Amino acid sequence: MSLIIGMKLKSLLSALLLMVIIPLMITTVVLSADGQNAKPSSSSQGRPQIINTLHSIKFDIPYPASNSIRTHPFTYTFKNPITESWILNIQNNLSYASRPDAKVVIKLQEPQPSQKFIEIAMYGSSASYRFWAAVNEVESGYIRLYDKSGIDGWSPANFINVGYDSNQGLSINSGVKVLVDRLSVNGFTLGSISVYGKDDTNSPLNTYSGSLSFETFWGKPSDSPIYYLPLVMSVGVGGLIVALLVIKKREKVEA
Repeated sequence: MSLIIGMKLKSLLSALLLMVIIPLMITTVVLSADGQNAKPSSSSQGRPQIINTLHSIKFDIPYPASNSIRTHPFTYTFKNPITESWILNIQNNLSYASRPDAKVVIKLQEPQPSQKFIEIAMYGSSASYRFWAAVNEVESGYIRLYDKSGIDGWSPANFINVGYDSNQGLSINSGVKVLVDRLSVNGFTLGSISVYGKDDTNSPLNTYSGSLSFETFWGKPSDSPIYYLPLVMSVGVGGLIVALLVIKKREKVEA
């Protein structure tokens, strides 16, 4: 009898292990497939290296873009404008010139002919890492939402997060502090990202090395294959714990 019970428990343990391992294998396969579909492009001559997945896109823009003139910025245009909820992570790895006015400006724009855009600026250490954010709308015009430096500015050690959701509005986070919280902008379709730093042709260079890294995520979390993984793993691990307790209790009874 005890042999039969032991065999059943071993079968149960094997099944529970498969419940945990199979979702991990499926997730790995899906993510690998996404990686195979990625289409990187050369980063030479100022062109970004691009990596696409089903619900994300990642690319780096080299430092010369921050020395572009305001009227002729470096612009990356999304092949398919992002109309769903989205989050943009920005990592600033630029080396700035030793001037308090050295800066990089990043403009998130809706597809033309819309004049709506979100704009943020990051200055170097000579300006105590000053950071400002602004929004341009047809109804209200151009409004500076935030302008701080020092501990309330930005940090090279943290991502800048810009996110929009139809229910939550616009939010901007420095990585350690919320700078703009759930601002209503009456919808925002992310069509392109522009980068510049010079106000005119006579302005000096802002940066001399490094790059800006951008990673955008969009869509519903439930669309991701790993969305349900924590639940499956919790059920599987819980089942394993119960089975082990049963085995331990059975061994004490037989002893």
